[in-house]
Amino acid sequence: MGGTCCASEGALAQFAKSHLDERFGIGTSDALQRIVELLVQAELKIQGRRMTSHPFIVNLGMMLRQSEMEKRYTKPITSGVAFQEAKILRKAARYARYAAAAYHNDKKSISSYVGNLRTEDIRHVTDNTLVMTPGYFVAIDTEFDDIVLTIRGAGRAAEALADAVSPKEPLLGGSAHASLLEGARQVVDSSVKLIMRLSQEFPRKSIAIVGHSLGAGIASLVTILLSSEGAPFAKLMATGKVKCFAFAPPPVFEPLWALPAWVHGCTYSFVYNMDCVPRTCMGTVSKLYMALKHVDGLPLAPERRLAYISGECQIDYVLPDYRELPANLGSAAGSLFVVGTILALYREDGQVRCEAVAPHMMDRLLLHPDMVHDHAVCCFEEAFEDLRLQVSDAEGCVLS
Repeated sequence: MGGTCCASEGALAQFAKSHLDERFGIGTSDALQRIVELLVQAELKIQGRRMTSHPFIVNLGMMLRQSEMEKRYTKPITSGVAFQEAKILRKAARYARYAAAAYHNDKKSISSYVGNLRTEDIRHVTDNTLVMTPGYFVAIDTEFDDIVLTIRGAGRAAEALADAVSPKEPLLGGSAHASLLEGARQVVDSSVKLIMRLSQEFPRKSIAIVGHSLGAGIASLVTILLSSEGAPFAKLMATGKVKCFAFAPPPVFEPLWALPAWVHGCTYSFVYNMDCVPRTCMGTVSKLYMALKHVDGLPLAPERRLAYISGECQIDYVLPDYRELPANLGSAAGSLFVVGTILALYREDGQVRCEAVAPHMMDRLLLHPDMVHDHAVCCFEEAFEDLRLQVSDAEGCVLS
């Protein structure tokens, strides 16, 4: 009996996955399966045991389908305040290419991808076979006169979500994402001597620490480790000569008030549109679980649920995509946050917008058809290029 039940549940889940990929693009089901694995952890934390009746991927598929049909989120949640620091946006546009180039493994490929970067100015590239240490490269950027440390991340949302939730480790009076903090320490140990030597060789140059996805989370923590009081670049930080450009970073720290002000002042965390990775931690997954629990309890047979996902029927129920946790469960779930100045890039009325985001605006997952594909590093490259084009003829052009 139990084997038949499991087989049936597996068939339901597989049916849902095939329709999710067909409707929302290849890779959607893989990323949502990672979220399912996190939902299982959340259920065990909150309930102590499995409580739901239907496969999580089926319930998620229903919720995503209704969100799409309602056009529930036409744009990300932001402050509405435009970010207009020209130099930061120009640097971010260039360093998004650095972040993408980190997925290449040799100097020639990196140089060609970034553009206007000589191979001799790339001073180090880690061997991609050293899988225990995050990949990175160090280069001298002549356009902005920076020493640039660029850390490789996860190319796909599904890969990033696999490491989105981790135990926490104490750091600066708060707690950090333990596995990314370990990666940051490895990068610091491996790269600090070279960066210090280059800083002494080129004393007028600033330092930029760059990354995408998990590499962006590591970059945020590397910045803290290298620039805290007594650390190698504390004096450079004090003079404003250390900056971090994090593209699609996962949440890495809590509580934010425990961080020194300079961390927020030097770190620019860019989030593209509905990207799920910067919005995923145990706290946000737990809010999603509370909504999913409600959907699971609705009087809908499995066949009706699948038919709704595939568009063969309609339902009269409202399917929420988040519910706040009861006060007594908040501490059990626990949240981490993206650090620094958080900046949302999105498109509206044919224009690219760049707006400031308060941390609490990131404290839930937005179920949206683009939540998986918006994690790709190419989204940032394209957005910055379009932003450059749309302002190139305007007075006070910000990107050219």
